Amino acid sequence: MTQLDVGQVLEGRYRIDTPIARGGMSTVYRCVDLRLGRSVAAKVMDERFSGDPVFRNRFRREARSMAMLSDPCLVNVYDTSADGGHVFLIMELITGGTLRELLAERGPMPPHAATSVMRSVLTGLSVAHTAGMVHRDIKPDNILINSDGQVKLADFGLVRAAAASPATGDTIIGTASYLSPEQVENTGIGPASDVYSAGVVLFELLTGRTPFTGENDTTRAYARLTEDVPPPSAWINGVPNLFDELVATATAREPADRFADAGEFLEALEDVATELRLAAFRVPAPTNSAAHRATGFIDTPTDMFTSAIEKPGGPDASVPTTPPGAGTDTTQLGDGDPAAGETRVLQAVDGGTGTDDTALLPPQEAPAQVWPTPPTEPEHEAAHHDPHPGYRAEPHFRPPVTSGSGLGLIIWLTVVAVVTVAIAVGAWWYGSGRYGEVPQVLGMDPATATATVTEAGFEPVSRSVYDDDVPFDRVVGTDPPGSRRVPRGEPVSVLVSLGSPTVPALPTDRDPGRFRAALSQRTLDWVDGDSVYSDDVPAGGVARTDPPSGKTVQVGGSVTVHLSKGPAPVEVPKVSGMSGDEARTALERAGFTVSGTDERFDPEVDAGDAVATTPAAGTTLARGSDVTLIVSNALTVPDVVGLSEYDALNELSDAGLAAGEITRTDLVGATAHAVMDVSPKPGDRVDPANPEVNLLVAEKVNVPFLIGKRADEARRLLADAGLTHTGLDGTSDGARVVTQSPAGNRDIDPGTTVKVRTVG
Repeated sequence: MTQLDVGQVLEGRYRIDTPIARGGMSTVYRCVDLRLGRSVAAKVMDERFSGDPVFRNRFRREARSMAMLSDPCLVNVYDTSADGGHVFLIMELITGGTLRELLAERGPMPPHAATSVMRSVLTGLSVAHTAGMVHRDIKPDNILINSDGQVKLADFGLVRAAAASPATGDTIIGTASYLSPEQVENTGIGPASDVYSAGVVLFELLTGRTPFTGENDTTRAYARLTEDVPPPSAWINGVPNLFDELVATATAREPADRFADAGEFLEALEDVATELRLAAFRVPAPTNSAAHRATGFIDTPTDMFTSAIEKPGGPDASVPTTPPGAGTDTTQLGDGDPAAGETRVLQAVDGGTGTDDTALLPPQEAPAQVWPTPPTEPEHEAAHHDPHPGYRAEPHFRPPVTSGSGLGLIIWLTVVAVVTVAIAVGAWWYGSGRYGEVPQVLGMDPATATATVTEAGFEPVSRSVYDDDVPFDRVVGTDPPGSRRVPRGEPVSVLVSLGSPTVPALPTDRDPGRFRAALSQRTLDWVDGDSVYSDDVPAGGVARTDPPSGKTVQVGGSVTVHLSKGPAPVEVPKVSGMSGDEARTALERAGFTVSGTDERFDPEVDAGDAVATTPAAGTTLARGSDVTLIVSNALTVPDVVGLSEYDALNELSDAGLAAGEITRTDLVGATAHAVMDVSPKPGDRVDPANPEVNLLVAEKVNVPFLIGKRADEARRLLADAGLTHTGLDGTSDGARVVTQSPAGNRDIDPGTTVKVRTVG
């Protein structure tokens, strides 16, 4: 990892004073902001990340998100850069140290002290969870304690940015002892993952150790997949059962069994504190911290203002110049050195060249009761004093001017001085004096940003813009941009985020010009798509878009626009063989108007059923076109075979047919003059233009067999055959036939008389 030199200036603004700590991902330096005259902390990322465009892009977005988080329990992010030779964050200067260092000095905490620490940690974490962010690396090294006892959470988003970088490969990003099971398995990381890590931190505060042991980071990380975090009371006496339950819920192996987020964890912690009547407690800053040791790098105090408020007692009072505590970076669990990701605390210049592992710094030997019993009122520790008290430069005296030159010389010198001052003031005003620096307002709410711009001497003008990274109704920046020097009193636009743009709704008249203007207003580009048919949109109008209206897209994204070609042409459907009603319905459903019906003979289609259409099936027409339905007018030959000639002729007439040629034959029929055959055949369809049906009529009949039959039955059979009889008239119906002539089953001419004798 490349180390920056003391005195080196980042982006012409942040002067490096001293390094504080170094980790696997970054080095933290104490710096002076030369523009605003305050001490800040700079976290400079390792070159293996800074050279990766994927990391730079993710880092830029995450840094902007971090800058928008504002809470006393979070370390403020003031500035960031991911475009130059170095990728870095400029953060609030923390003048105390880390929770890791405090644990190393004092050992395990009693419940009231642990509650005070976790209250601040969970408060800050809940702010991030509410904003949709996940920390991913909760551990004592990322929990800082200011000299005023304020506990703050640091390093949001950096792990996520590192995880997106190819430089990390397929390794697990995080710190082994505090990883959640889903981080180890690289599945479904959300707020519940931070809850698990916070539960491990609470366990460590109460016991002075982490819950899992092993030969290396990988062993410790994978242990949580098969083992539960033990109750703190199993390792140290005096831990109430309610704290055991808190830790158990927070560190459940399944995310669904934990507190849903930091806010829910915080509510449970407050309930426990109320139940146990735990007193408020002011968390002390560590005394043997990297922040304190790093002050040895500063040989002389800066001549700029520091971030600390001047102490009572006038300008001669000392000003704190202690550097910030710095959290350790994340560990990659891979095949490399397992210690590669641990933070290394840098010693002072006169302290040798060795390094201390923050995570492994042994606690100082001290009696068990290094934590005071909770008072009825919060403790107030004495404020830290600057090891480099302020100073005033020795005044430079000039010998007085004698009066020997007389009053005229004095007047002349006075005039020259006044003119010189006037010229200097005028030159200053027309040169740089009338210019001011546009303030940085990223992430502020509109009211605060407007007030900030006004205080800087400019005329604020609110303007809404679309932005993918800044949430709705938060400030994206200014125009001119922050840090730009422009004449005071000039208008400065405060750019308020509308969030990511959505594809606008289509105009009611589908006018392309209006829609193009709507796209441009939302920063979106028009891309010509293929024209499409539309039954609802006139030709030339906007038919549809891809993505569709209402879909969220990125700023400057493209929208493919498809113009209408009007209604799509429709093919005339095939309706042959359908009934007339079915065919009409099919045509109308296809979008056509049935303008009329024609008839045509078709030997394959029954009368009244559809034969075809005009235009023919398969023809492409505009929707709504007229189509003529053609139906069959065929006549169907009835089955008259076996009927008498007379009856057959009547049936044919009823069917709209006429008798054609009648051929008589010696064939024997069942009745007199029975029809033996027809042509066309029964069931055939006949053209109405030629409706004749030819008949074949039998001229012989078969004498029925009457012997043994009743007289009434014999009379009927003879009548059906067209024969006359003797011997049956006057006999009773029940008489039986005993003889007949001609005999039964003989072929004779119709009308022949059959002689019958009966008895009874």
